[in-house]
Amino acid sequence: MVSEDSYIKLKINGLLDLEALSKEYQISKEEIVKFHNKYCGIGEILPLHLPKYVPFLYLPKKNFEDRNSEFVKTSDLQYPVGISQKKYGVVIKYLHSNTQIHFEVDVKRDGHLVEINKGKNYINNAEVDNIIEKLFEKAEQAIYPLKITVDKKGSFSKIENEKEIQERWEKEYFPKLKEYYVGETAEDILKKMDLTFRNLKSRQTYFSQSVFYKLFFLPVYQSYSDYSKSGSVNFYFSNIQSNIVFEVKYTLNKEYTRGGKIALRILGNETNNTLNEKSEKGSVDWLYKFQKDTHDLFSIEGFVSTFQKGKELKIEVQIFEI
Repeated sequence: MVSEDSYIKLKINGLLDLEALSKEYQISKEEIVKFHNKYCGIGEILPLHLPKYVPFLYLPKKNFEDRNSEFVKTSDLQYPVGISQKKYGVVIKYLHSNTQIHFEVDVKRDGHLVEINKGKNYINNAEVDNIIEKLFEKAEQAIYPLKITVDKKGSFSKIENEKEIQERWEKEYFPKLKEYYVGETAEDILKKMDLTFRNLKSRQTYFSQSVFYKLFFLPVYQSYSDYSKSGSVNFYFSNIQSNIVFEVKYTLNKEYTRGGKIALRILGNETNNTLNEKSEKGSVDWLYKFQKDTHDLFSIEGFVSTFQKGKELKIEVQIFEI
C-alpha cells in the first residue's frame, strides 16, 4: 500500500485537462487516472477519455516534486552577499557601424564590495592599432583595479579606491603618456582624461556612459510582485552623445531555464521626447540570467536601439561567465 507520503492532492480549477497535466508532470494519462482512482473517493473516480470536474487530483509525489523543483521559489531577486571570483567575456556590436568590441573582465565580489580588472580591447577581432585608440586604452588602464561598492539593488554606488586611482594616474600613467603621445589631438585628449582622473567622484558619467558598466550594474536585484514590474531605463548612445529613456517591463520567469538559471527579461520602447519627435522609436530587449542558488550574474544578452535622422542605431551586447 502506498502511504500518504507518496502522493499529493493537486487542486483543480475548472474541468480536468489530462493532456496538459500529462505533459506538465511527465506521466501518461493512463497512469494519472490509474493512480488517482486508487486513492480517491467513489464520487471522484475518473474515466480516461471524458473530461470531468474534480476538486482534487491525486498525483505521485515524486512527479509533483520534480516539476515543482523547476519553479523559482520567490519573486524577490536578492543581491548575492557571498564571496565570489568570476571572469566574464564581453562582446559589444555596433551594428550601425559594423564595429565589434570584445574584452574580458575579472570580477571579485565580497558582499557589496566589488573589485574589477579589465583586459585589453579587441576591435573586429584585432588588437587596437589606431594611435588614438591606443591612447584611450592605455589611459583607461589607470582605473584598474577598480574597487566600488554597490547598493542592495546591485547599482554602482561609490568608488572606494579613488585616491589610489588618482595617484596611479598622476605618478605613473599621465607623465608617460604625455611624453609618448604628442600633438594637438593627443594633448587635448590627455587634458580631458586628466580632469576625469583627478575627480572621478564628480565624473561618474565615465561609468554611466559605458555599455558594460551600465548593464552589469543595472539595478535588477529587486522584488518583482507577480513576477513583473514596470520602470524606466536610460541608455547613452555615444554616436549622438545623448541619453535615451525607455519605458520597460521587467519579467521574472517563474520557471528556471533548462540550464537551471533564473531568467529576467527587460523589454521596452523609447519614450516620446517633445524636443525631438521621431516617426520611429527605438526599443530594448535584454535577457539576464543568474545562478540559481547564489544569484550571481551568469549572463546578459540582447540589444538596445534608437533612431537618428531615420537611421537605426542598434547595439547588441553579450556578457557571459567564462
